[in-house]
Amino acid sequence: MHISEYDYVYPEQAIALHPPKKRGGSKLFVVLTQTGEIIQDVYENLDRYIASTDVLVRNTTKVFRARIQGVPVLQDKTRAPECEIFLTEPHAQTFEEYAARQYDQEANGYRLVFLAPKRKLFLSQLNYVDLGNGVRIKAISERAGAFEGVFCREYQKLSVDELFAFFEQAGKVPLPPYIRRETEAADAARYQTIFAEKLGSVAAPTASLNFTKTLEKRLRQQGTTLVDVTLHVGRGTFLPLRHDDIEKNELHFEPYFLSASAARSLHQAKFAMRRVIAMGTTAMRTLETVASELLQHDYEARDLSGETNLFIYPPFEFRLVDALVTNFHFPKSSLITLVDAFLQHKQAKQTWREIYEYAIQNDAKLFSYGDSLLIL
Repeated sequence: MHISEYDYVYPEQAIALHPPKKRGGSKLFVVLTQTGEIIQDVYENLDRYIASTDVLVRNTTKVFRARIQGVPVLQDKTRAPECEIFLTEPHAQTFEEYAARQYDQEANGYRLVFLAPKRKLFLSQLNYVDLGNGVRIKAISERAGAFEGVFCREYQKLSVDELFAFFEQAGKVPLPPYIRRETEAADAARYQTIFAEKLGSVAAPTASLNFTKTLEKRLRQQGTTLVDVTLHVGRGTFLPLRHDDIEKNELHFEPYFLSASAARSLHQAKFAMRRVIAMGTTAMRTLETVASELLQHDYEARDLSGETNLFIYPPFEFRLVDALVTNFHFPKSSLITLVDAFLQHKQAKQTWREIYEYAIQNDAKLFSYGDSLLIL
């Protein structure tokens, strides 16, 4: 398979630069795979297509304020143009846990990964990056176009509490690069799901951004089971695939967690022939990662945690998930290959490309703040 099979052209005006004025107000394109019909609705009406016997699985990860402005200071004491620092892997249940996990005795400090400035700099040129308020990053290593460094103030490494407080104050919401505007105050709430709980993602599980409390109430009233899992989203999930041959690509590892009660609910649902609906590709990847264990007849419920780099592309045998809520994804991404694999698994009457073309012709808004698909 060649990556060109997952390329497509979209009008720039189709990119959703802002969320809908009201959460839940985005469009919902309901794809009935067995008939080829596509129903246009609004996200707030998602419950119309979900039965009382269904199990809806959500990702409770919380987005970390991962972007900070900094000024590189070179070895000759000159200052390079201001750049944006992007922490790429804050994966943990809390920021404190993340910082503790990153402690390195040899470096004698906390090491956090951040992207290199837009203007190419080499480690040999860089003295430190000035983040303001006396905080700086002393670069100590370089890998894959990014630096690792020690955060310090007045040459003393920051404590976990100081580091956390600094990012809460100075960090910005990590909007994707295709949203070409400055971060706004509203993004703090709208680039976060209403059930975000466990801090650790640098990108939101976007299929859930329009999920509302009233929608949740209606789902619970009708008897639908809601199950929460966690997968912390890294930047690798949304990056374009690098290799032309699909099979040669690998995804970054991302940590996941399921409670024993969540695992039990999913195990019981599958053996009762109930439909499991993944709200988002991150929930999908989590479920399919643990499918083999949950589908054991003698399974005994326990907390499940680990890291996954599951890369889903056709053909793929989906074992847990029966339906999917998802957004419209960037060309040549692993998210489109997942959607294609799921449509093929469902023996859908329409291809992903035909569905995307139909949506764009009907004024769909694309990507993180955009409209959604429900694939049944």
